[in-house]
Amino acid sequence: MSLKIEQISRSLSKVLLRKKHTRIMMDYFREKLPRLVIPESVNEWNARVSRIRKELVSKVYMKGHTHHALNAKPKVQWRGVIETGRGYRIRKLRYEGYPGMWIPALLYEPTELKGKVPAVLNPNGHHRGGKAMPYKQARCINLAKRGMLALNTEFIGMGELQGAANHMSQGHMDLCGVAGVGAMYLAMKRGLDVLLAHKNADPDRVAMTGLSGGGWQTAVLSAIDERITAILPVSGHSPIWQRAIDRWEDHGDLEQTPVDLCTVTDFDTMTAMFAPRPSLLIHSVNDSIFRPEFMRPSIYQPARKVYKFLGVEDRIGFYANEDPGDHNYERDIREQLYKFLNDIWNLDIPTEEIPCDDEIRSELELNVGLPTDNPNYFDIAANLSQKLPRKGASAKTKKEDRNRLREVLRLPRLSPGKSELVGKPQTVGKVRIQHHILNMSRWEVPVTEFKPADAGRPLLILSGSGRAKSSNAVKTAIDAGRHVFVADLFGFGEQVIDKKYHYLFMECVAAAGDRPLGICTAQLLALLKWVRSLAENARLEITAQGLSCSLIALCAAALSPSNFGKLNLFLPDSLRRLIDWQVDYEQEPVMFCFGLLEQFDIEDLIVLSHPAGIEIGGRGPIR
Repeated sequence: MSLKIEQISRSLSKVLLRKKHTRIMMDYFREKLPRLVIPESVNEWNARVSRIRKELVSKVYMKGHTHHALNAKPKVQWRGVIETGRGYRIRKLRYEGYPGMWIPALLYEPTELKGKVPAVLNPNGHHRGGKAMPYKQARCINLAKRGMLALNTEFIGMGELQGAANHMSQGHMDLCGVAGVGAMYLAMKRGLDVLLAHKNADPDRVAMTGLSGGGWQTAVLSAIDERITAILPVSGHSPIWQRAIDRWEDHGDLEQTPVDLCTVTDFDTMTAMFAPRPSLLIHSVNDSIFRPEFMRPSIYQPARKVYKFLGVEDRIGFYANEDPGDHNYERDIREQLYKFLNDIWNLDIPTEEIPCDDEIRSELELNVGLPTDNPNYFDIAANLSQKLPRKGASAKTKKEDRNRLREVLRLPRLSPGKSELVGKPQTVGKVRIQHHILNMSRWEVPVTEFKPADAGRPLLILSGSGRAKSSNAVKTAIDAGRHVFVADLFGFGEQVIDKKYHYLFMECVAAAGDRPLGICTAQLLALLKWVRSLAENARLEITAQGLSCSLIALCAAALSPSNFGKLNLFLPDSLRRLIDWQVDYEQEPVMFCFGLLEQFDIEDLIVLSHPAGIEIGGRGPIR
């Protein structure tokens, strides 16, 4: 009697790890994600901040970008003027942020300008109306009426830039070895360049402020760029360690958790790097993210200790907005801005909002206009990918190529360790079923084994949906007399903490300096040794279901081909198809390994996996 599909499904659905994986991941994040360290001396702190600033640019925000892209003067095109007759004018402009990508902006300029005046950079957040959002117009109008220059820049993906609304597609640039977050960094940096190029901008009085994604931009650029002399981020940033361990709901898009950020620093330290410049952190009591009760102890209080150490404790403040108390930059918060600027610069300006409801303009009135070929992330990634991989792989250079692959994957060294039986083995229809947990250094991998009485060659089944969804493939293999193993690698099946936040955890792993693809590949190689030890060292055949599991299997075979028999995979002909098909990062985060396509494509991995047999679903035998 053969096993029925229901029996197989019931066995595969058995939970083996229970809460273990959550504990493993929390321990991993506590170990890998850094915390702010209070300085020992002023000199030590200054040296540390200088190093961090350089490394944030070179290793995170501009990784893979050219030196010219970072330092080139922005190209600016002025696109008309709106004369309001209310004491200010609105100048329309667009400037080149990332090379080829134009950023629309509005410069609110006092009508009567004499000498040097304060200048305020106002980046947008995640609001589709972008630079035309009424709360942002009101802020810029009020700043201009107080005699300041206010530059209102569009956020990539919002307003006129909605063609790049999916911020997770930055991962497609990462795949090419160029930091996707760099497009945003360049856009905000060049916005500051444009503002400071104004003949009336006072370089000693330059503020930056924004809500949500605008708050994140404010925190990032202010930590790195000392040209900003007054800092007011609103509900836009928090430490990665806090999000990963306690506040999953505070996770944002890829720019919030860029690859390798935490190998350099985290947002608690970046907040302290505002010192000694005046800063005011604002969060709202009923916000769904970045709530005051969490932000006060995680970013404000640690940063305040550094300000105190430097003797400028009075230069950092914290404000909890209660009216309206949601995710906002409405009148109460705007008045906190006016008061903040008035106090630090002795401006003698009113701190109450100047009513301007009848001056709010429509999106159409404020549209700047963009070139028809203004690129989005997919366009940039497609262009980058045209000349990739840079070197590829060949039979002659396979040793060197495998070393390069290990480096790209940040491949950890994992020993198979010990296997732990879970429950008692069960025999059903002459098939022995037993469950294992395989310990691999810090990681644990759940495996279900099906061994018929006269078991043939071993087969490992990996599914992107987890063991519980592999019933049909397992039944086919058992009926063919195969010795079957079904495993959940890192990020699949039981090794998913929360389905809703799964890809966000993968972001955090990459931010910590590891690569989910590398961890999975290392687990598979360790699993391979263990399975072969149970199957008289026979070469292992793999059936991988889904894009990610197929890529993992191919990477493992490329690194250790002599241990594999045949691989049944489902993969495109090229990693460039992830860009062409606009594959969602959220669905396949493991695929988007930083720099993989820069070094290797599918064909290169196939070359390195010789002599393993390869069959790709829908295409048939490849080798």
